[in-house]
Formats: sequence, structure tokens, C-alpha cells
Amino acid sequence: MRLAVYGKGGSGKTTISTCLLQFLNYFCDFQVLGIDGDHNLHLAEELGATPVEMQRGDSGTARDIGNDLDWLRSYFAGSNPRITADLPMIKTTPPGEGSRLLRLREPAEWRNRYVTLIDGVELIRVGDFTQDDYRKKCFHSKTGAIEIFLKHVWEDHNEAIIVDMSAGKDVFASPLPSLFDTNIYVVKPTRKSVSNAGDFLAHAKNFGIEMLVVATDIHSRHEVAAIENYLMRTVDAVIPHDAFFVQRDSLVLSRPPHVREASFTVLDAFYSLTDLLRQLPSQNWENRLTRMLYHHEETAHDWAGVHFTAQIQPGFNPFERFQSNKLATA
Repeated sequence: MRLAVYGKGGSGKTTISTCLLQFLNYFCDFQVLGIDGDHNLHLAEELGATPVEMQRGDSGTARDIGNDLDWLRSYFAGSNPRITADLPMIKTTPPGEGSRLLRLREPAEWRNRYVTLIDGVELIRVGDFTQDDYRKKCFHSKTGAIEIFLKHVWEDHNEAIIVDMSAGKDVFASPLPSLFDTNIYVVKPTRKSVSNAGDFLAHAKNFGIEMLVVATDIHSRHEVAAIENYLMRTVDAVIPHDAFFVQRDSLVLSRPPHVREASFTVLDAFYSLTDLLRQLPSQNWENRLTRMLYHHEETAHDWAGVHFTAQIQPGFNPFERFQSNKLATA
């Protein structure tokens, strides 16, 4: 499964992303990859990363994919003849013959360059703004790296990619939400949080993106009912207020406690949430490919240039390659 998690700052977005990654890995025996798609870069800290883990031994600190776009594009382009100096890879470019199409768990060069292992959870980061970015680029120039990555690396059964997204609704300026099996919006029982949720969910509906709503920091069923009344829809999962989450945010502790240390109440809530995620319909590969090609054609006609439609290889289906195990060399 591949999930994106959204939410207003302070709603528990990164906490939910962290706990889902740890829960799926520790209790469900999933191989998991977390992608920190927020310029605040809190996911490593929330996972409890130590300086030793971030240093990665002799490998040194991992590179950020959003600040390494030239290498990322060249690597995944592989020998695809439709990607050239005149037609360089852009974030919507679909894979073609010769592109590197890789399974999540297989050894590959991108792992050595980007992945940090934190207590069983693999992490890559989009990265923050650099000195060269100021007054020149918006954060979408970084998150485009996620789009490129998700088109070329595919998870299998008992594997999950979870992206902790930036807080704003400006994500709908790109087709990124369409690349996920599930999009989750995290909301707290406060006026500002539900107001932001209502606005975000309305945009998602306009763009044809289905959302799950996860309510956090819940003290009573009355708070869930209030959220549902405001949003005029059902809350899909409830994460209760609990001392475990207070401890995770405490400066007294050297690192946030792992979800395996949570109370039975919290663990039961995450069992229910992961059960819900695993019961969702299987991905419609044909629809995903159709959306991928549509978004590239739309980008070509809107701003990149119509000539970029030549990057689409007629009849090529990257998902058939993935499902048949005929993948490019890593």
C-alpha cells in the first residue's frame, strides 16, 4: 500500500505517519518506507532517529531527493530513449522502455544514496530549501521528486510507502495525490482544525481524490460527532487522547517512545486503522496508468510544451512489467 497523510500543523499528521510506519513494521511485519514530504523535516525526529543512525556509519548522511534531482532523474530515466537533452524528465514524465522500474525491497543504488534506517523503518527525505532556492523556487520543486520516485519504485504485498505531506492544500497544484492508494486527512476536535479539514476535503472532492478522515486526540464520542456534523461525513478512524502521545512530545525524554510502548487503547485504535487500510479495494492499475498519462499530457499542453507528449510510449504499461517480474537492473 502507498499512503499520503495530510493535516493542519499540530493536528498529529506526523505522529500518525510515524505510528503507522512503526505499527505496520513491528506488528504486521511490513517492510515500510517513510517519505518526509514536509519542509519542516520532523519525521526522522518523530521516528526517534539518533545521530548515529542519521550518520549511517561509513556511508555518511543520506542525501535529500528534492535537492538531488539531476541524479534522481538520470537514474530512473535509465536508457529510456524518449528522455533526452531536448526532452528532459519532468515530474509527470511516465516510465517507458529502458526506465528503471524497481521493487521497494530489492537492492538498488537509490537506497545507498537516500535511505536512513531507523529502528526497522526506512526513511527518505525531500529536504528543505537551500541557499540557492531562496526567492527562486517554491516547495513544489522539491515534492516533484516524490512523483518521480513513486512512478518508478513499486511496493509489493506486505510493503508500504507512507508520505508525510506538507500541511497545505497547495498539493492539488500537482497530480501527486492521484499516485496513492489512499489519502488520509488528520483532524483534531478544534475549530481551526475542522475548518481546515472542510476546506481541504472540498478541494479533494473537486479533483476526484477520495479521502479517509482520521480523528486524533479524541476524549469522547461527542467530539467525533461534532467533527462529523461539521464535515458532513463519517470519520473513518479514531485515535484517542492518551498519555502515550503526551510522552511522545515531551522534552524530558531523549527520544519519542516507539508505538510498541503504547497503551492497549492506542494499539487497538491502530489495529482498527490498519485493518481498514488493508480492506480497501485493490489498486486499479489500468486507471492509475490512465491518470498518469492524462496528467503528463495536461502538463505538456498547459506549460511544458506539446512536444513533451513524445515522452509517452504508446502501448507501454509499466505495471505489466512490474507484475511479471521483468524489471530493469537496479
